[in-house]
Amino acid sequence: MRGNSGKRTGKGRPIIFTAAVLLILTAGMVAAGGIPIEGKIGMAHEAADESYNSGFVIAKPGSYDSVDTAVIRKLDIENGSITFMNIETGRDYTLTYDGTTVIMDKYGSALAMTQMKSGDIVDVTFLKTKKKLAQINLSAKAWVFENVEKYNFDTINRNAAIGGSVYSLRNDVVVTSEGKEAQLEDIVKGDIVTISGVGNTVYSVLVERGHGYLSLSDDEYLKGGWIEVGQSVICQIAEDMLLAVPEGTYDVHLTAAGIDETKKVTVYRNQEVTLDVSDVKVEAPKTGKIIFAVTPSEATVYIDGGEVDITGPVELEYGVHQMIAKADGYETVTQYIKIGQELASISVALEEGETEEEDNSSSVSANELTSSYRVYIDSPSDVEVYVDGIYIGMSPVNFKKEAGTHTITFRKSGYVTKSYTVQIDDEDKDVTYSFTDLVKEDGTTVSSNSSSGSSTVSGNSVSGNSVSGN
Repeated sequence: MRGNSGKRTGKGRPIIFTAAVLLILTAGMVAAGGIPIEGKIGMAHEAADESYNSGFVIAKPGSYDSVDTAVIRKLDIENGSITFMNIETGRDYTLTYDGTTVIMDKYGSALAMTQMKSGDIVDVTFLKTKKKLAQINLSAKAWVFENVEKYNFDTINRNAAIGGSVYSLRNDVVVTSEGKEAQLEDIVKGDIVTISGVGNTVYSVLVERGHGYLSLSDDEYLKGGWIEVGQSVICQIAEDMLLAVPEGTYDVHLTAAGIDETKKVTVYRNQEVTLDVSDVKVEAPKTGKIIFAVTPSEATVYIDGGEVDITGPVELEYGVHQMIAKADGYETVTQYIKIGQELASISVALEEGETEEEDNSSSVSANELTSSYRVYIDSPSDVEVYVDGIYIGMSPVNFKKEAGTHTITFRKSGYVTKSYTVQIDDEDKDVTYSFTDLVKEDGTTVSSNSSSGSSTVSGNSVSGNSVSGN
């Protein structure tokens, strides 16, 4: 019995001793602060959950810190970037985009980035520090007039007439043609444009359809006659003329003494077409008589610059003629009439307005201001210069100053022909213009009646043109 009891006591001593040692060590660590009293259960999980705050935050898709309403100045699909112009400050900035960028129209429907284009007015959100575009949508605040044919950009008074409304025109308006930046002066009468703005301000102009050039060869018999290019251009034929014509296919109607011909021609953008008229048939001139009914009865009528007696029929050659009707106290009417039959009648009703005397006074005053002053073209040098289609010489060159809107065209063999629209003031001083050099062409000049199979020469954007008054 004792022996057994001694064995049990001997086996239990080490266990009791070990437990006592562990208890003492644990108490010591608690007292020393090595192990917290609370939260000892699950210590491994909590340690795993602990993180170090480095200050770095991973941007989530759609995150942004900036918003803006801007105009797309340049869209680079290949490199995934867009350059914008802020509509308030005019400041440019570039953002990148990727597959996480949200793209929508003004109604919230999804779009592809390829559906956006230069000149669009958009609302954007982005991360400023990363220059990362989060969302872009066509702005609901913007208005858009598409494929506008009748408009007028007044670069002197900075306004735009569109339809029957007038809008202000920003100095930094975004102009785009063929995917490249351009200027308002690059837009020529007849170009078809899309105009965008907010409120009463125009912010962008996109040239949808531009213009090319039409010249005539072997036109000796036609000089002094008239040329009509569709409904776009009508003017008197002069020596070495070069007409800016909207791109497209037209019937060209040519009339002169004994000549009444129609030819078809296709005009390509930024490219010249030469129409050979050596085969026109010259016949004995045909004439027709016109009976005029003009209100008021005391009105005076001029045909091709000469006064005619409208108390009886007026005999005119077949073709196009310019008619001007004027009377005291009425607005002057100027229009073109076409003679194509033996007898016809025309009614003209003048509207009441400023008196003839006041009109003459104003006209004389303007002529006096401009008659002794000149317009100088300094550059580009050594190129042919045309004003409103009429050849005036090789640059540098100057011509008589006449107030109004004019088209100045530069031409040189092997280079892309270029036109500008300029507004010449009526101030009593000379005006000097300097334009950028012509760009070498990448295609061939077209010379045929149909101009089929020709290649289009891409135009380059123009900047840095200047004008000064002396």
